[in-house]
Amino acid sequence: MPEIDNCPICNTTCELEYGVEEGAGAEIGREISYATCKTCKTRWRRRDDPKVFGKMIYEKWACRIPAVTLPFPFVGGGIKFPPRWCRWVKVREKSIPVGFERGMETTPSEDVFRPTQIVANETISIKKREFYEYSVKLKRGDILKGEIHSNAPINIYFMDEQNYFEGFARDKIFVYEHGSENFWEGSIEYFVPKKDEWFFILENEGKESAKVKVYLYV
Repeated sequence: MPEIDNCPICNTTCELEYGVEEGAGAEIGREISYATCKTCKTRWRRRDDPKVFGKMIYEKWACRIPAVTLPFPFVGGGIKFPPRWCRWVKVREKSIPVGFERGMETTPSEDVFRPTQIVANETISIKKREFYEYSVKLKRGDILKGEIHSNAPINIYFMDEQNYFEGFARDKIFVYEHGSENFWEGSIEYFVPKKDEWFFILENEGKESAKVKVYLYV
C-alpha cells in the first residue's frame, strides 16, 4: 500500500515516491519522500528535521535547471548534464503524533485516533469578506483532526489565543501554527504544541458566500 500525505500548498492528498536528494546543498545519498500535486502542480518533498525528532519539513521545489551540453574540443564531443532542481523553499512543518509510523503498512494505536471531543459537525455559510471561528481548550500533544468541504476557496488557520485576539481579530499581523489558503476540501491533522485556547478559523476572502461542511474533533 503506497504512503500518502497532503500537499503543503493546497492540501490535496498525494501519493508519495522515494528518491535521493538533489539540488543545491543536497546531502549525497540522503533519501527523501516527494510528490507532484495533481491539483496545483507543485512538486514538493518531505524530509526529517535534523534538529527536532519527530518533526517533518515540507518544501516546494523551485528554479529547475534545464539539461545542458558543454562543448568539447573534439568533433562530436561534449559533456552532458541532466536537468535538475537547484533549490527548494520551506513552506510548512509538521510533527508526527506518537504511534504513527511513516512508510509502513501499520495501523496507528487506537488511543491516538479515537475522538475524545467533537468540536464541530455542521454545515455553515460564510458571507464574503467574513470569517467563522471555533475555539477549544487544548493541551500539548493533542491532535485536532477533521474534514473540511467548501463550495468556494477559503483560508483556514489554526492559532493560539494571543495571535487571534491581538492579531487576526484586530486585522493586524498574526502568526498561525497550521493553515492553508485557497482551500476547497480535504482532511486536516494539527499537532498542538502547547496548552492554550486554540482557534480554528475559516475565512472567506472571495466575492460570494461559501457553504462549508465542517467536521472537527480532538
